[in-house]
Amino acid sequence: MPRARIGAAPIALVAALVAAGLWGAWVTKSVLGGHDMPTIAKVQLSGIVGEYVQALARSATPPDQVSAETRAFMGEIQRNLEKRGAAGQLVLVGEAVVAGNVPDITAEVRREVYTRVKMPQAAAGASADVMGAMRAAMAGPAPQAAGGSRR
Repeated sequence: MPRARIGAAPIALVAALVAAGLWGAWVTKSVLGGHDMPTIAKVQLSGIVGEYVQALARSATPPDQVSAETRAFMGEIQRNLEKRGAAGQLVLVGEAVVAGNVPDITAEVRREVYTRVKMPQAAAGASADVMGAMRAAMAGPAPQAAGGSRR
């Protein structure tokens, strides 16, 4: 008795159905998998930076150290946002978000940055006048002109 041969079309159809089923399972797992971070989020950078600058102005930090601490703080914010971007998260600056249901990750970013960069503490007997503290810091020695020679 001759054996019946199965054509290529039914085999291709079954393979396509299996592939579509596996792809559907992967998509479902990815969508419902409970990501730790939302795909799109916003952060209020002006609030975090403003808070840090005010704390730094109220502290007794010498002016030459202020620059280094500010660079470290801004660098840590940059690293935090780059890490989120590498993980596939799109972070919008909060001021740019007009409407919509976009999760706000400001508190999370603030917490992560301050675990790596210490928040400046107010100096003992420091005045609450932030502008006065900033004027005192600016009254220090003037920085060298940018056109001077560097070695």
